[in-house]
Amino acid sequence: MPAPNGVSGTLYTYANNPRAQLIQIAAEYGGSTVKVSPDFTMGVTNTTPEYLAKFPFKQVPAFESSAGNLSDTFAIASLVGGSALRGESEMTRCQITQFMNTAETSLFPAACQILYPCWGLMPNNKNVIAKANVQFNDYMSSLESYLNDKTYLVGEAVTLADLTVAMYLRDMYNMILDESARSKYINVTRWFTTIINQDEVTRVVGTTALCTKPAQFDAKAFAANHPKPAKQEKAKPEQKPKQEAKPKAAAAPAPAEQPAAPKKETKKPFSDLPKPKMDMEQFKRLYWNAETHEIMQYFDENFIDGEWSVWTTTYKYNNELTVTHKTNNLVKGMFQRLETMKKHAFGLMYVFGEPNDQVITGIWLGRGDKLFFNEDDNWTTDIVHYDTERLDMAKPENRALFEKWIAGGFDDWQGKPFEKDHIY
Repeated sequence: MPAPNGVSGTLYTYANNPRAQLIQIAAEYGGSTVKVSPDFTMGVTNTTPEYLAKFPFKQVPAFESSAGNLSDTFAIASLVGGSALRGESEMTRCQITQFMNTAETSLFPAACQILYPCWGLMPNNKNVIAKANVQFNDYMSSLESYLNDKTYLVGEAVTLADLTVAMYLRDMYNMILDESARSKYINVTRWFTTIINQDEVTRVVGTTALCTKPAQFDAKAFAANHPKPAKQEKAKPEQKPKQEAKPKAAAAPAPAEQPAAPKKETKKPFSDLPKPKMDMEQFKRLYWNAETHEIMQYFDENFIDGEWSVWTTTYKYNNELTVTHKTNNLVKGMFQRLETMKKHAFGLMYVFGEPNDQVITGIWLGRGDKLFFNEDDNWTTDIVHYDTERLDMAKPENRALFEKWIAGGFDDWQGKPFEKDHIY
């Protein structure tokens, strides 16, 4: 039953924000009255002078009450949830805070990187998702062990620790963790279903269905959320009214016309090659939307050596890479200058290491049996700064290396930690 004498106020948030839902659930337990502002718009409301006067750090969710204003999720949840949720003793409060902070720093970021591509909010970056899955599974394994002989995370009743972790896991259980995945985490699933089906929880978020089939990257939603900017047509110069022609003096006889110099025909890249069996657009489509084994199946069935070739690239001047954002800009600039090569090639370029100790290395799949960057003078600007080596794809070790790149399987390079991947 909700405790009496809760607090009341207005919550500023956007729809379906799990942090705001955590606050609303806490309010159910604490007997507090939390009214959600109906006219809040993220990125607009929280930048107005009126909002900043109350919440100077622009944070969302934020809570306004007669007792004062708060703009931190856990602070608000602690206030509206009351002493029972936040812990009665000093040690209990510390243990609850420990679980909440660990969920915020370890669980929530990993879950977002897995879920956002399914909502079309992030690209289907396989390396990022793979690392997020490792981080998520590490967290879940630790939680599975901890809950082996426990009903709740702290003590013998629901606390903010349970509510925070459960809300941060809710979308994963609903969209990603199917029956097979849940079987690895029996204790966590038992605990999760206990918490998520509490009356105070269902009054806010309703019933949570468990996943039957894991969600995948939503390419259509991503395209809708990230529309390409429309090309602007150049304004036509204003035509001046024609002036009446003045009578001309008799013109001298025109010299005999000279024959125009023949125009030099520009060769289209790879126009001398027959149509290949493998379609680059289909390969890229699979890379963004399919699992690694499906991508490699298409590659194995359609790649013909000579029609396409695979090359490794390593930056020649890694000793000059001192600032991370400048290192990444080198790759971004290269990709921009290669815009016209896109239908002929696919590339992955990774940055590894810390400032003053970084490398740029990658792998490319391109048209023909020679270094395809040399097919157009405009494509050679950057590649001359890289050491390149063609891989014999008939060798199993080279095929395995290519698959590892496709799977995003590099956490480090020669001991240097992964920093950023760039996908061409």
